[in-house]
Order: sequence, then C-alpha cells, then structure tokens
Amino acid sequence: MSPRDRALELLERHISNGRQEDAHPSVTARECLLALEGLGYRPTEARPAADWKRPGAAPAVSEETRAEVEALKRRSAEAAAELRRNDPPRGAA
Repeated sequence: MSPRDRALELLERHISNGRQEDAHPSVTARECLLALEGLGYRPTEARPAADWKRPGAAPAVSEETRAEVEALKRRSAEAAAELRRNDPPRGAA
C-alpha cells in the first residue's frame, strides 16, 4: 500500500466517523488529498525527528564578527539618538 493510499484510507476513516447521510467518505477524502497535494503536500513515511541542538550550544564567534556587531549597535544607537534630536516632541505645534 502506497503512502498516498494510506493517507486516503485515514481520511476516509476520519470522515466516515463524523459524516452526514449524504456524504461519501472516499470522494471527500480524495478531494481533501488532492487539495493538499495542490498546496505541495506529499505523503511520505514518518521519519524520526532530527536532533535539536541544545540551547547555549552556539558556535564560536570570531573577534572580527563581534567587533562588527558592536560597531553596528553603536551606529544604530547614534542614528536613533540623531532622529530623537531632530524629531519635534509630539503634541508640539
């Protein structure tokens, strides 16, 4: 049984559990799966989740990169201060 067939079977089962008298689970399941496939969904086998990196285990950052970040922070703070100096207070005419 292909992954697509398993997805259809699962959809049919879910639909038939809450279906109305005039609903056809297999047709509704196919419509749902077709819509999902149109959005890029492709049924695949489940795989184990990837290992997450632990918080705080960031790679080492070079001193050059740290200096660049600090320079950007300073320039940003200076630009913000300049804007505040040139911007009249709100409510003042």
